[in-house]
Amino acid sequence: MDCVNGKTKEVGRRRNYSRTQPESKRMGGVEEESQRNGTKQIKVSREDSDRGNTDWKLAPVRDTTAGKILERLEILEKRHLEYVHSHQARLKARLGESEEAENEFKEESNQIKTDIFHLVAHENSGDDVIQVK
Repeated sequence: MDCVNGKTKEVGRRRNYSRTQPESKRMGGVEEESQRNGTKQIKVSREDSDRGNTDWKLAPVRDTTAGKILERLEILEKRHLEYVHSHQARLKARLGESEEAENEFKEESNQIKTDIFHLVAHENSGDDVIQVK
């Protein structure tokens, strides 16, 4: 093994390749020149067309007047904003609960620290009785 600056030149004997095709091959692309007529053909790979966005499919054509499209957009916007606002309200309620729990924890933690401090102080002074105020 050859060394340069304390490091070996050869890191490992594994091959540096993967079994997947490059992105451009998977997504489709420009083919080499056709042998028939010398033109370059653009085609979509089968993998992309089979496994594309499966949620989106061609739907039947609806009333496509500007008024109807705008009406559907406004309904969609209203429903989405109602959902978002109700979700935000739930988040705010949970935040309030969390802040309240934090404050209760801090108060109880400080009270326990104070109790321990007084217990240690009374043990050092020789008093056997601890008075609760």
